[in-house]
Amino acid sequence: MTVLIGFCVVFAALLLLTVIFWAFGAVARGKEKEPTPQIVPTPTHAPKAAPVVEDGISDEVVAVIAAAVAAMSDGGKQYTVRRIASARTGVRPAWAAAGIAENTQPF
Repeated sequence: MTVLIGFCVVFAALLLLTVIFWAFGAVARGKEKEPTPQIVPTPTHAPKAAPVVEDGISDEVVAVIAAAVAAMSDGGKQYTVRRIASARTGVRPAWAAAGIAENTQPF
């Protein structure tokens, strides 16, 4: 009888901890709203304007970004890239921050 009560207490504690960690994860996911890139459909009559590009970004990088946006869009809509800026993630480089985010996601 003592062993059965011990098993019940241990599994109840594990279940409680699981619920607590799940709740913390849900709260953390709610606070981490990353800004989504804004791709705006362009009307067909709008004049084509060059995107605003931050200093230090080459023309080749701008061309690659515009080509990627064009490749991901369907044939019915036209998109315009309005602004291109470097990603600022604090003290870590962007690739290091992406690796940390990928490897620390909850189950």
